[in-house]
Amino acid sequence: MPTIGFIGFGEAGSAIARGLIESGLGPITAYDIAYEKSGLVQSRAAELDVELLPGPAHLAATADVIFSAVVCTEALVAVRSLLPFLGPQHWLLDINSVSPGTKATAADLARERGAHYVDVAVMSNVSSDLARLPLLGAGPDADSLPGLLAGATLNYEVVSPSPGDAARIKMYRSLFVKGLEALALEAMMGSYAGGMHNRVLESLDVTFAKYSFSELVQQLIARHAVHGRRRADELEEVAQTLSEVGVDPIMAEAGFARMSWDIERGLQDRFDHSEDPDWLAVLAELESLRHRGTVDDE
Repeated sequence: MPTIGFIGFGEAGSAIARGLIESGLGPITAYDIAYEKSGLVQSRAAELDVELLPGPAHLAATADVIFSAVVCTEALVAVRSLLPFLGPQHWLLDINSVSPGTKATAADLARERGAHYVDVAVMSNVSSDLARLPLLGAGPDADSLPGLLAGATLNYEVVSPSPGDAARIKMYRSLFVKGLEALALEAMMGSYAGGMHNRVLESLDVTFAKYSFSELVQQLIARHAVHGRRRADELEEVAQTLSEVGVDPIMAEAGFARMSWDIERGLQDRFDHSEDPDWLAVLAELESLRHRGTVDDE
């Protein structure tokens, strides 16, 4: 059975470690840059009987399978700190929420040392229930992950032999999740200032209750092709409304810019006589406009 370690032992790392331990895997070691100063890291490790190590060299010496679970801005820093100590016996399972390009770079660095690398995307809020936690894998060795962690029941799917492709799916999902978070913050900051937040939410419940999320996205894209100009203009009024109560209209202005981009390039002209266009046809036209714009820019 391979030995398992973590570089980074925050919320994500400790949750997955708990799930592995509950599956009978272990012992587990970990290195976290804050291991000497963070009481939270120390308490997590103590609760799970995970040995905290003083550096990457010690981690590589004690673990064949290493999960990289650091903050996204430190993902490549973490990989580079391990590089001098990696060899063909090591597997680096990179669960960090970073761009496909960052994952591809990390994969190249690991391969230079002969180590195996798997781009792993965590497609939900992280938890220790590994049988329910959706994971996507990418990379030439991605098929081997379930065997490495034999004994743990994983909700795992390989999506591609190319490192970065799992991250690509995760990043576009994150655009929805974190984008909605930003929208919620801006809308509630504005409406709370006038005591209208509950009425806004009640109205949204009525409007969106009849759709699944995927149906909602398809409907929004289709309707944008027909009514995008009017909707973009309304966002200008939203921005003014937010400004009037002292809230910076960051998301409203970004939404106006996003919606105006294709309108100015004739999207509505393409669907002028279609009351209910197919959303995939709209996406195809947007892709055409994007490539046309790239050519024009050149």
